[in-house]
Amino acid sequence: MRKTIAGVVFLCAFVCAVPALAETAITSEVDKQTISAQELLTYKVVVVSSEKNIPQPVIPAFEGFVVVSQAQSTTSSFQRGAVKTILVYAFILLPRETGTLKIKPAQIRVNGTAYASKALEITVTGQIPRPEIPWEQEQPEVPDSGQPKYTL
Repeated sequence: MRKTIAGVVFLCAFVCAVPALAETAITSEVDKQTISAQELLTYKVVVVSSEKNIPQPVIPAFEGFVVVSQAQSTTSSFQRGAVKTILVYAFILLPRETGTLKIKPAQIRVNGTAYASKALEITVTGQIPRPEIPWEQEQPEVPDSGQPKYTL
């Protein structure tokens, strides 16, 4: 009887632990919720899964931003016989607009199950600086050399 109860407890613990092992989560975050028009924003997507091979997530379009830089990191570990994989995607963004800008959720599909992070709202204040255009800058006066000037 004791062996049967111990077997049932072990079986229940194993059955309950298996779904916990086969989990995936995706999150997104920014380093600031409010930035000025000249500030850079760091946006990260983190995927944690018990799967060895995780497909790349679908990163949202950064409407209202320019991607200045991006990086990717992958870490895999084995703990108590289980695999844990962490993918981190980081983007440095520069705003092109002011106001409230929305970044849609990042998404991933693992073993037929879809996962999504939360959408984020960023408030951009101030004015977007106008880029300098070389031909609009004032040209220094060139002293007259006495030579004829040619125009093409």
